[in-house]
Amino acid sequence: MFIWTEYSTKQVFGNARPARDSKNAITVDVARGAYCAAQVIVRDIVPIELERIDVKRAGAEEGAGRRKERGGEIAVRLFRQEYTVYNDRTAYPDRLSAVKAGKVRMKLTPHCAHGFWVDFYVPEKTAPGSYEYVLTLSGPAGAAEAKITVKVHKAAVLPSALSSFGHEYFFNLKLLPGAKLKHFTDGWWQMLGHYADVFRELRNNFIWVHLNDLLISGGSKATENGGLDLRWEIFDRYVELFIDRGAASGFTILSPVQSVEGKYISAIGADGNSRCIDTPSEEAANYIRELYTQIRAHLKEKGWLNIFRTHIEDEPHTTGVWLWAHAIISEVCPELIIGEPLDMIESARGTADKAAWMVPRVNVFEDDPQLFRKYVDRGGELWLYSCCFPEEAWYLNKFVDLPFIRSRLMEWACIDVGAKGFLHWGFNFWGDGHSLYGFNADARFKGDGAIVYPNLRAKKLDIGARFVNTRDGLQDADLFMQLLGSGRPELAAAARKIANSATHGSFKNFSDDDEAFAKKQRALLALADKMY
Repeated sequence: MFIWTEYSTKQVFGNARPARDSKNAITVDVARGAYCAAQVIVRDIVPIELERIDVKRAGAEEGAGRRKERGGEIAVRLFRQEYTVYNDRTAYPDRLSAVKAGKVRMKLTPHCAHGFWVDFYVPEKTAPGSYEYVLTLSGPAGAAEAKITVKVHKAAVLPSALSSFGHEYFFNLKLLPGAKLKHFTDGWWQMLGHYADVFRELRNNFIWVHLNDLLISGGSKATENGGLDLRWEIFDRYVELFIDRGAASGFTILSPVQSVEGKYISAIGADGNSRCIDTPSEEAANYIRELYTQIRAHLKEKGWLNIFRTHIEDEPHTTGVWLWAHAIISEVCPELIIGEPLDMIESARGTADKAAWMVPRVNVFEDDPQLFRKYVDRGGELWLYSCCFPEEAWYLNKFVDLPFIRSRLMEWACIDVGAKGFLHWGFNFWGDGHSLYGFNADARFKGDGAIVYPNLRAKKLDIGARFVNTRDGLQDADLFMQLLGSGRPELAAAARKIANSATHGSFKNFSDDDEAFAKKQRALLALADKMY
């Protein structure tokens, strides 16, 4: 049996073979309060029958999969790599299935590489130092083992709810297809709690607020005099759930104006259902004014005004309606940060003077980098996003058919260009037969609709390799933000140099070399150690 190790940034296909310099040992560097992972790959010319999988500290007693580590307990999880076959007939690795260490019955295909992931969580109380773990695979033909050394640094990652680097996923309120979870029932709220826990691990700390759904389900209606009778019970429960679970540093209200074209707003009617009002119009202006006046009053009463922001018109292709709505909202709720995903450079140029928060798609940034650098220089908050496009292979993106490392480098590139966050639309849009995205065999944008997988049997979400690399990239981003805000110019300058060495001020000037990236990540951690 051949057994070797790879970094978590390496995309390993079923046809992989060990290289001349492959080893059955690897060292991964990690901050305290953070996750890290490594892959163990096995292959043989005969079927591999496994009866046991053990993961434990080197020299530890039998069964010590989790143990106290000189002040903190490192949690260890084991996953099996799964594959999704698309219409190009390629089986792409991504989905990870949890495997319990101990007795297993598993038969692995001959002449094929099989991956196992060992994922570690290092609590903040863990003492810095090196911790060696051994993964042992054993069966009738014998045993093979791989060693993973977790090098824990002094540096500590802040909890995602406290991080100054933001991340927002759009997500579908249909939380688990096939589970028949009706919105806002007890089972649905329980599943949403699971989502919050997954968000906390992923560091998705800005939560998308489906405002009309929450208000209408609470019994909100328009009144006869053109006002709004808004009921906040379900809205409040939704917000409080994410706060209580430690999953949120902020919340973003879903765009009230029709995406792209901006021809109407989605409003609450007198019958308690959604209705459309044409824009721009006096009726629509009055509605927006009344809605955001009440939003401001409620958020102020709850003490939430400083953690909320709003989109207006997702990906506006003209700026007239966006500027019209922006003027109304900023007048009645001046504290609310307003910004937008922008998929056209013309829209970015048309909104740059008004938006407190700009979120260009990565290829739109590349259309005019100076526009966005000047925006940052004058105090604007810049984020980046991707949504299906750009699909060219030379851009950073999060497709299943791109190397894993690109999901991690995306956050490095954001830091490199002065951004404070990243937005991605596709958390749990699994496809529903759609040919453009998701996990459908004929998807054009393979996997872009989702970074998690529905596990109907366990009634939970399964994570994947892109999830792990996004999570770990967001941990890196938090360390960068700490260094940039440390008040020590020499550390800030060194941090900028490290980020720039990986992405060179661009989303299309990078390397997929996982060994080279590992050296840069170690350099980041070594620099962050100097803050302690």
